[in-house]
Amino acid sequence: MKKTHIVLIGLLPVQLIGLSFIKNYNSWIDVYYSQKFYPLLFNIYRFFFEKIPFSVGDLFYGIIIIYILKNIIMIFKRKKIKWFMIISNGLSILSLILFIFNISWGLNYYQTPLHKKLYYNINYNETQIEKTFRILIKASNNLHKRLANTDSLSVQISYSKDFIAQKIEDEFNFDLHEFKPKPYLKNSLWGTLLSYMGYSGYLNPFTLESQVNYKIPKLSYIITSAHEMSHQLGIASEREANFVGFYSCIKHSDPYIQYSGYTFAIGYFYSHLFSINPKKAKEMMKKLNPGILKNLLEISQFWMHYQNPFEPILKKGYNSYLIANGQKRGIKSYNDMIGLIIAYYDKKSL
Repeated sequence: MKKTHIVLIGLLPVQLIGLSFIKNYNSWIDVYYSQKFYPLLFNIYRFFFEKIPFSVGDLFYGIIIIYILKNIIMIFKRKKIKWFMIISNGLSILSLILFIFNISWGLNYYQTPLHKKLYYNINYNETQIEKTFRILIKASNNLHKRLANTDSLSVQISYSKDFIAQKIEDEFNFDLHEFKPKPYLKNSLWGTLLSYMGYSGYLNPFTLESQVNYKIPKLSYIITSAHEMSHQLGIASEREANFVGFYSCIKHSDPYIQYSGYTFAIGYFYSHLFSINPKKAKEMMKKLNPGILKNLLEISQFWMHYQNPFEPILKKGYNSYLIANGQKRGIKSYNDMIGLIIAYYDKKSL
């Protein structure tokens, strides 16, 4: 066994023990990692990767997948499989990946939650859900009247997706709390693959590029762009990235981008209220202009087109990844943004 492998394998338990220890010290991660080290590292990565016209992270993943498949084929072609060598190589690679992941991005999962930084009370009741839902419906209807000829027509965005990306980059802002990184956006090279996997976008934790699935409908493209750029701020939590993306969109000067933010939130509020009070949820949705429902249906139909038997398996894997990184509710944590939105409007009304 090579000395490098021995060192990396030895570092694996050290890293795991270190993580179990350091994740209990949120304030230390806030001050020394999220506010000092990560912004510096992000700027270095940005210097090297931003001007490259394609996603370096996507290309990196593609090369890694090809490399792994090639080695698997070579292993099974051999007459005698050297399991000790395979296991040692695997553990050393795992140790290296875990180290790079946590240094470049992963420790952000253990910083102080955003609602505590903003002094938000994220506990809420059904009355508060309905109250905020009405605010979102009113704002969506008002914007829809500006953007569509009649209330029965869906909003059609004439902008190109490249133009949308530029507009979001130019005005991306979360002024409720100070974050040092300046986010930027890239389109993923694997749009079709991401669509079949059920993903709108993702942040590459090894290159810190925010990737968006170029195939998704424009309304989804807007909010997904804002969501993934939120991750570049150092926000790891999915519920927090959803909230920051929502906030950035509704505060944007462009009404199409505002419309995307509000209608995005409506989907989550309806789903949550329906799980509590289906009758009330249906009554609330009837208050929406029919054209807005058509926009939401267009998004739903897009994802139905790409449904396949492997998507739930991939989502289950991602769910496990989120849980392993401190998001106890896994994929369901996306839904938890409604607590932050309710708290935001409650505080705003004071």
